[in-house]
Amino acid sequence: MCPTKLFPRLTSDAPSVLSLVALLVALLLLLVSPTAWAASETTPSLSLGQASLEEAFGVDSPLGRLSYQAGRGFHLGNTGLTIGGFSTVEAEFLEGGEQSGGLEELNFLLSYDPFPFVHVFSELGIGTLAELERGRSGVHSDPNLEVERLYLDLGNRDALRLRFGKFFTPIGRWNLARIEPLLWTTSEPLIVEEVFDDSTTGAMLHGTMFPRGGALSYSLYGAFLDPLDAEPDEDPVKHSAGAHVEWASLKGWTLGASYFAAQLHKGEWNHLGGADLLWHPHRRVELSSEVVFGEGSREDGTLWGFYGQAVVETVRTLYLVGRYERFDPPGGGRAINLFDLGFAWVPVPYFRVKADYLIADHRHELAEPGLRLSFSFLF
Repeated sequence: MCPTKLFPRLTSDAPSVLSLVALLVALLLLLVSPTAWAASETTPSLSLGQASLEEAFGVDSPLGRLSYQAGRGFHLGNTGLTIGGFSTVEAEFLEGGEQSGGLEELNFLLSYDPFPFVHVFSELGIGTLAELERGRSGVHSDPNLEVERLYLDLGNRDALRLRFGKFFTPIGRWNLARIEPLLWTTSEPLIVEEVFDDSTTGAMLHGTMFPRGGALSYSLYGAFLDPLDAEPDEDPVKHSAGAHVEWASLKGWTLGASYFAAQLHKGEWNHLGGADLLWHPHRRVELSSEVVFGEGSREDGTLWGFYGQAVVETVRTLYLVGRYERFDPPGGGRAINLFDLGFAWVPVPYFRVKADYLIADHRHELAEPGLRLSFSFLF
């Protein structure tokens, strides 16, 4: 059956946002109540697959033990080098008739620890390996190597480390977990995708302290170098500064706050604030939310937006996912209200299948309603 017949596009005559939120909550409770809330208190929180990450291959060598664990990479003995990565196959069937799919990315994760106080990390991505698109004949490929992250960490204390290079901008939660096999939906919230530069090329002081009752993490960072391997369709800022602080309680909730300042090419500075929350009210339920407000680094103008997301393990390894988000773009444009409904199946910790349908209250270039599928493997 055509996806548009299953989920008709919302128009101005559709129910109000509050009615749709109520409908979403009712649907979650209806599907979850017979299973998740009846779970035993001894059941682990969000099982995320049943298989343990055991050694799949191993051999002794002059360099030490060479071993491979699915999801944790290949360890090269005593060299301190680990090579892993992930790959994703995606497909989308949008309401406007656009259909496409293929092997979207192949990313390699390299970690090197030559000394106890030195850590080197790099993420190298190869994009658009093979793609099929409605209206175009044949398989299209445009592979190109991109440096997603490349940084050096110095320090052997949890409370204080110094980082140099290109790293994910520490704003909120989502932007620090941009690895497809670890995300719950196929699409990113607009406040993550369209507001600020997702990476920073510069330096960062960061660390974690462990006072009684939880963990306190902080990041103080700034960009002062030319952006490393920027996306061709983006125009990242050269100078920026920011801070992020997070408190993780032993009671199952985490609260964070962010500040970000960016100097645009005209010489003016924009300021952005934000807050984020992660909460596990039940062993099989995860709730998360983020909000940002102010002026981002992508364009001038005041904006604000937020999202709230619920993940519920209905049966073991099968998760129901629902997200609502609102985004008021800069410049006073019409606000965008989105609902993302779907599921994720995680039979083992390193493999994730996702399907979700994005519903919008009106058509916009930033939010294309439709069905999206993905298969991700962490190796």
